[in-house]
Amino acid sequence: MKGIKYLESLSKFGVKPGLDRIKLLLSYLDNPEENLNVIHIAGTNGKGSTSAILTSIYKEAGYKVGTYTSPHITEFNERIRVNNENINNEDLGLLVKELKPAINKVADELEHPSFFEVVTALAFLYYYKQGVDMVILEVGLGGRFDATNVVDSLVSVITNVSLDHTDYLGETLEEITFEKAGIIKNQQKVITATKNKAVNDQLLKLSNEKNSKLININDEFDWIEYENNPSYQSFDLIGKDKNYLKLKLPLLGEHQIINTATAIEVIEVLKQKYPLTQENIKKGISKVSWPGRVEVIALKPMIILDGAHNVAGAKSLIKVLEKLNYNKLIIILSILGDKDVDGIVREIVPKSDKIILTKNNNYRVMEIDQLKSKVEKYNNNILVKGELKSALEYSLKEADYEDLILISGSLYTVSEARDLLTRE
Repeated sequence: MKGIKYLESLSKFGVKPGLDRIKLLLSYLDNPEENLNVIHIAGTNGKGSTSAILTSIYKEAGYKVGTYTSPHITEFNERIRVNNENINNEDLGLLVKELKPAINKVADELEHPSFFEVVTALAFLYYYKQGVDMVILEVGLGGRFDATNVVDSLVSVITNVSLDHTDYLGETLEEITFEKAGIIKNQQKVITATKNKAVNDQLLKLSNEKNSKLININDEFDWIEYENNPSYQSFDLIGKDKNYLKLKLPLLGEHQIINTATAIEVIEVLKQKYPLTQENIKKGISKVSWPGRVEVIALKPMIILDGAHNVAGAKSLIKVLEKLNYNKLIIILSILGDKDVDGIVREIVPKSDKIILTKNNNYRVMEIDQLKSKVEKYNNNILVKGELKSALEYSLKEADYEDLILISGSLYTVSEARDLLTRE
């Protein structure tokens, strides 16, 4: 499709922190973002899941919800959705055509906007034309200089902070927290799920500087788990003022309970503007879908897809696996070279019975020989398959019904594997 090919061609302009280009681009489009009601979500992990939970709940309550997330797992169009429906190719093509003159003006006056800047501007224009009640807006990278940070949001969410994208955001938690807290606006509520005291203290300081109120959901909710299986988990959320009982979430892991609590706190903060019922919340949670995040796509053998592209994500994944019943664990692994490969490998590999090393198609992927040198420190039962398709075929032949095949290390690995497995 021409529109998507054009947008993907913009990747050659690289990652460009800064807001000058996106602001100028939006000005040529009459600033559609100024007419949107935005819930802005930053954080190292959990942004997408929290966005998906919020979308499902508000959609269940009858609101028209725009959701902007990245990267995509199945197709480009899923980055821009309204009520969980991807933007169609026709609308995408028309918007690209409308944007091109403005893009060229920005390129002449400053420099060419990046891929993410153009897609973000396109999304804002689409949501404005669609007349959505709200936009759930996921930050792409960091926060302070992210292209999404041109909105005046209703509420800011910073799910958590851990080490990731250190080449852009800084090498310490303090530096990364500062970047993510850049989305905080004056006199608003700021919601976080961090359990790190230093991160929380810095978020509190930065919120106070903006006369904003920080709410940590760990002070607001406790939870009781009472059912966990490969299809869903059930739990109660016990709040200070209100309880949410017998919630049934089709996403696995304690981290998803925390993301659910974060989403519910957003709903509580905005309940005057967007009223809904407990039944809306319960039904919305039961209908959540978020591909590629501890996603169980088969049972015999069990096949799980999970990006786990940083250490915190890898730790959350292992906690989920510890609650599942299986015989052998076969892991198909491919990781981007600019990630904390040693940290991810250290968390995941020791739990495996067999490791199949392969390569996804992203240009940043780590070469298999390099990855092997890191993996063999923890497990010598290694098999190399140069193509992901071959790795999948081998694992399906090797696995017994009671085994678990985990495909992990990168959302790009998961995306390619999901496409292959669901097609075939």
